[in-house]
Amino acid sequence: MGVNTSIIITNHNYGKYLGRCIRSCLNQTMNKDEFEIIVVDDASKDNSRQVMDSFGGKIKKIFMDSNKGVSYASNQGIKEAMGMFVIRVDADDYINENTLQFMTQIMLLNPEVGFVYSDMFRVDEEGNKLERLNMRDLTNLFNHGAGIMFRKSHLETIGLYDAEIKNCEDFDLLIRYFRNFDGYHIKLPLYRYTRHENNMTNDKEDRKKWKKKVLSKNKVGEKRG
Repeated sequence: MGVNTSIIITNHNYGKYLGRCIRSCLNQTMNKDEFEIIVVDDASKDNSRQVMDSFGGKIKKIFMDSNKGVSYASNQGIKEAMGMFVIRVDADDYINENTLQFMTQIMLLNPEVGFVYSDMFRVDEEGNKLERLNMRDLTNLFNHGAGIMFRKSHLETIGLYDAEIKNCEDFDLLIRYFRNFDGYHIKLPLYRYTRHENNMTNDKEDRKKWKKKVLSKNKVGEKRG
């Protein structure tokens, strides 16, 4: 039995969270032979390399020579992925142990489903639950694009992430994906989104600027979220 699903963890200077993220991916109820974990380190300057090395051969490691951003790093992981399905997990976040089992089975048994996504819990740095986010709300989905399982072939069809987009890269990808493929919403909070002072989403002005660029690029009105 081969690899069905590839988890892609993108990391830049999140060494303090990275071990927790990797452990949550390793601790899946799905058969270990059916998934792989690819960690793409985007030229971190902290202890990320040591954290990655501590997992030995349990993960695939990609080290970038210079910081290229989440979009570029994600694309590198997707290109290396052996699975039919890929799911990106941010290094400061983590996932429920049943995430891969649920999502992969839905994709395998329903070929018309182009992507699968679940609700998520917003948590603090200690993992305490702060809020449940209903991802059926497109505003939430477009603002939190990690934790979605895609078909790799579909991502290739739409051209992967736009490496020129330095913020709101998930928003851009999802707009293009939504135009071509249908999704399936799991009403369970399988993803854990960590809120802390270094979140990219904290820079509201920068996100607002990039969101306008994405909307303009895709010829979409503001009502899309």
